[in-house]
Amino acid sequence: MNLNWPRRLTGVLRRNLAERLSVSGMFERLAHVVLRRPWLVIGVWLMLVVVLSVTIPPLMRLASDRNQELLPSNSAVMAATRHMTEAFHEPGIQNIALVVLTDEHGLTDADEDVYRTLVDKLDRDQRDVVMVQDFIAQPPLRDVMESKDHKAWFIPVGIAGELGSPDSNAAYQRVVATVKQTVASSALTVRMTGLTATVAEREELGLSDLRVIETATLVMVVLILLVVYRNFVTMLLPLVTIGVSQLAATQLVAGLAELGLGISQQTIVFMSAMMIGAGVDYAVFLISRYHEYLRQGLDSDQAVARALSAIGKVIAASAATVAVTFLGMGFTTLKVFSTVGPALAVSIAVAFVAAITLLPAMLVLGGRRGWVTPRRELTDRFWRRSGIHIVRRPAAHLAASLAVLIPLALCVIALHTSYDARTSLPPSAESNIGMAAIEQHFPASITAPQYIFIQSPHDLRTTKALADLEQMAQRVSQLPDIATVQGVTRPTGAPLEQATLSYQAGEIGNNLADASSKIAASTDARAALTGGANKLADSLSTVRSQLTQTSTVLDGLSKTLADVRTQLSSSTAFQDIQTALAGERSAADPVAPDVGNLGDTADLAENVLNGLSTEPTCDTDPSCGDLKDRLQNLVDTLHKVQPSLDQAVKSMRGLGLDNPGGLQNSMAMLDQGAAALADGSRKIADGVATLDDQSKQLGEGLSHASAFLLAMKLNASEPGAAGFYISPEILGNDQFKDLARVFMSPDGHAARYLVQSKLDPYDTKAMDQVKSILATARGAQANTSLADASISMSGMTPYYSELRDYFNHDLRFIVLMTVAVVFLILVLLLRAVVAPLYLVGTVILSCLSSLGIGVIVLQLIGGQPMAASTPGMAFIVLVAVGADYNMLLISRLRDESPLGIRSGVIRTVRTTGSVITSAGMIFAAPMLAMLFSSIGSIVQGGFIIGVGLLLDTFVVRTVTVPALAVLVGKANWWPSGRGRKPRPSPRSAIPAGTG
Repeated sequence: MNLNWPRRLTGVLRRNLAERLSVSGMFERLAHVVLRRPWLVIGVWLMLVVVLSVTIPPLMRLASDRNQELLPSNSAVMAATRHMTEAFHEPGIQNIALVVLTDEHGLTDADEDVYRTLVDKLDRDQRDVVMVQDFIAQPPLRDVMESKDHKAWFIPVGIAGELGSPDSNAAYQRVVATVKQTVASSALTVRMTGLTATVAEREELGLSDLRVIETATLVMVVLILLVVYRNFVTMLLPLVTIGVSQLAATQLVAGLAELGLGISQQTIVFMSAMMIGAGVDYAVFLISRYHEYLRQGLDSDQAVARALSAIGKVIAASAATVAVTFLGMGFTTLKVFSTVGPALAVSIAVAFVAAITLLPAMLVLGGRRGWVTPRRELTDRFWRRSGIHIVRRPAAHLAASLAVLIPLALCVIALHTSYDARTSLPPSAESNIGMAAIEQHFPASITAPQYIFIQSPHDLRTTKALADLEQMAQRVSQLPDIATVQGVTRPTGAPLEQATLSYQAGEIGNNLADASSKIAASTDARAALTGGANKLADSLSTVRSQLTQTSTVLDGLSKTLADVRTQLSSSTAFQDIQTALAGERSAADPVAPDVGNLGDTADLAENVLNGLSTEPTCDTDPSCGDLKDRLQNLVDTLHKVQPSLDQAVKSMRGLGLDNPGGLQNSMAMLDQGAAALADGSRKIADGVATLDDQSKQLGEGLSHASAFLLAMKLNASEPGAAGFYISPEILGNDQFKDLARVFMSPDGHAARYLVQSKLDPYDTKAMDQVKSILATARGAQANTSLADASISMSGMTPYYSELRDYFNHDLRFIVLMTVAVVFLILVLLLRAVVAPLYLVGTVILSCLSSLGIGVIVLQLIGGQPMAASTPGMAFIVLVAVGADYNMLLISRLRDESPLGIRSGVIRTVRTTGSVITSAGMIFAAPMLAMLFSSIGSIVQGGFIIGVGLLLDTFVVRTVTVPALAVLVGKANWWPSGRGRKPRPSPRSAIPAGTG
């Protein structure tokens, strides 16, 4: 056996190499540069790292969760939140921490004193606190911020600075110190929670976890490399390459961060893992091919050049697949993808460049000194036998592998994702303990409020608009799993009782019932009134009769006086005396001619009589004696009637009868008045009787109306039948204005309703409920005053509901883009269509199977839902990395199959089996190292990707794909035909067992 054949072929191979290097191929020219100037290549890399480190701040200093808003600013829920805060003149604060104060023995006055002290301190903190909500300044908030069991309070505190920024985190830590110091000496227990607390704690844990993950990764990778190469120098080469390239990539990403690229702690963790995994894989690919050529008898420089030329295109295709896929993530909508994608693309690109420049340069230097000599291949025989078994029974091997992969892939049906940021932290985290305290004493939705926001071009503070708003709220409240809907028309969660028509009808009914009762109670009074009216009418009738009689008497008196006057007038003596007294009589007394001066006449007649009596001649004169006798009779008569006549005159004067004809006129008027009064009194009596009858009928009617309205109140109080009406008087009420200030904008053009759900606000069912709420609210707009209003939702659950929609949209884009990129690169690499089709299919099946394992272990066994971002990230990494191994495997299979696919499969499995398994384990190492993280999403992503890589390495690439290749046969390379002949190699001349 001639073992000196390598020396005899050295000159020929060098001439062939020179001819190959004269070709304008990129990798050939690159190999030429590396072989001639290895120190220059190494120096350029070191210089690049130094320059980047000096000119750009460290990435760890720039990295922060400054931009926590995952949704774009033009998304519906972000726009609704912005418009609502503007309409209600509220600060749009997202950086809010919750201070939770509990006393399991019950809150006391002493606890409230501590509460007041704490609130006062926070209010006076102008540097770190921008807002405090408490029930001291706003008493109505006590019902919200104090638990129903009176054992807990919570205080929302707005923290200065942008959420997740270094300034915000520092302000938050100072606020925490203030809170704990104030509460320290009391019976209260304090916990901090909320989004601000979660972000601050996640960043702190991320920084500490990064060191642990990197340490675990380094240890595992070193152990694997030691087992694979069993050479300390060979083991160091990939590590040095990764170390240098990672420093350069980190600083380049830091430069992008300074230009505005958002970088989080999670991005840095994935960057580190991807660079270590991909970079070491590329190094393993190159070193394995380098060792293969060394075993074939080439010297180190030739082996480096041939390895770089042969494997460079595979590494390039692999890196292009991963980098282009990650770069395509930059076109997604969500920042969780659009920011991490470019950073990972840059990292992969730097790792690729280092693998084809820095690593070959170090191989040149180490190989020339014999420091990277390959050890004996321990697994060559195993993989050759494996290839033979697959070729002999390809269908059985394919069926066996699919029997494992398909059931696992079907478990993805049970995948349940969560958007709750709290699940990313362990249960022992301070923010999660605080949230558990809140959930123990408060409804689950209290920390994640959601609002229906209505914005109208018209003023909503009208009777009709409020009724339409209530109708909308009523429809929403009737949806399944809705606890309460609170707003201006239902501040306690139920419609304003005073505004329902049933209540108002009941109030009218009550008033009518009171009126009916009063009418019924006034029966005796009405009877007395009727009796009194009748008595009055009877009395007035009697008075009328008496007046008639009096009139008759007066008429008689008048006639008597007329007779007296006639008699006196006929008396000659009386006429003489009257004539004698005419000059002395007062002309102003019209009654005097009748009876007015009868007393004076009597006195005058008596004086005349006395004069005649003393006259002696009168006794002798018969005529004088006769006059004397007549005067004596007159005087006696006048003295007899004088008193009665005087009294009659006085009475007639009192009645106004001193005028001519006055007596007759007055008596006539008196008679007419008495008759009219009697008639009127009778009519009054008749009217009172009629009123009494009508009052009885009204009372009965009011009683029936009251019974009807009260029955309406009782039977029509259900929603939809009660009606809703707020009168203009209520709209102007101060109490209503105070209520409207919370739920209606100052200009009246916007309103909001707080919707509390019975579901977990972070569960997907609650997110589905958001769509139902929105659809129901918008469905109530037609033919109402809200027809031209815009209705949207704001709050945590609507936020995550829309985030889920964006996630699904972006995930579909990522899946299609990744599959398309992998397929196109495989087509370009193989110049075939059939093989790329089933290769992409196996990659997708492998990814789904990995997700299925994650569902079983993390969700079904671990009891934790999958973080929403985990499936998408796992799919990208597994498909892209799986494509790496596909490219290595299938490109070698094409080169090894000029004489037949079966022999090509045996040789390919033998030569690539150990390389793919080693690379898979090395790439899985940093992913599995993520299990040491305290952040749930990182643990989940690391587990699924790590297990997926091992599944892909040991099942898909070593069993499924070779079996498919054998079954497909010559059609693998359609339409380009069978693989080209491999270059002449001395490998065929190597006796079995050599090397």
